[in-house]
Amino acid sequence: MQVTDRYHLMSNLSEAVEHTLQQLQIEARAEPTQEMNPRPSRKLTLVEARYQRCRQARYERYMAVVNLRRQGHTQLEIAAKIGVGAETVARWVHSRRFPERRIRCDRRREQARFLQDQDRGPQPALTRTHFSSARMAALLLTPPRDLSANQLGYRDSFLRFCPTGYKIRKLALQFRAMLRWRRSDRLLAWIEKASGSGFPFIGQFARTLRRDLSAVELAITSPWNNGPMEGHINRLKVLKRQMYGRAGFELLRARVLPLAG
Repeated sequence: MQVTDRYHLMSNLSEAVEHTLQQLQIEARAEPTQEMNPRPSRKLTLVEARYQRCRQARYERYMAVVNLRRQGHTQLEIAAKIGVGAETVARWVHSRRFPERRIRCDRRREQARFLQDQDRGPQPALTRTHFSSARMAALLLTPPRDLSANQLGYRDSFLRFCPTGYKIRKLALQFRAMLRWRRSDRLLAWIEKASGSGFPFIGQFARTLRRDLSAVELAITSPWNNGPMEGHINRLKVLKRQMYGRAGFELLRARVLPLAG
């Protein structure tokens, strides 16, 4: 019997939630900016002009991908025609709108806003616009009773900034409860709900569960999984990394296999 590892189920769900939160933050930051600054009246700098040209070219490729998909072309055919990667085509096809480029790191900008808000008077926790997606994914996947007061405050400030996070939190906790209470009868209903939620990454995770449905159901109901095998693989990798460039195969074999007699 093939039984999916429960740890990797939660890990993959956490990764999907993290990517979704990144996209939601980008969209939430872009909307007020567009309302406050519809069109810049001053002359653009060289960097800003270059950014506008790159964004326009990327937007034209995005629209070409969407139009070809509507005409019935496959993702591989679109990638060959437009000249972009197949993963990029898949991400654009399942995106609800034009995906803006992600901000890699904006700590300096957020620190400047934090100091500015301190001078002006409002509480910084209510005006911040950047949250760690990895930390928020972990907090949304954890039941409220297991969170400290600081963690609850951080989570609640994010939910005030992005109320759509409530839907993600509900889906994540429902999946966690299925694993916790061995309720495999709710799996298909959860897959349907996640697929139609409008979150591309969570929908992709749900479609992956459908491909290995029997293995996932056994992971929920059975006490067995492939965790011991994953542990042995991790042990072998640790031994290989420890001995890389230091010893030969015979010593590696002696450390991996038990002594005879």
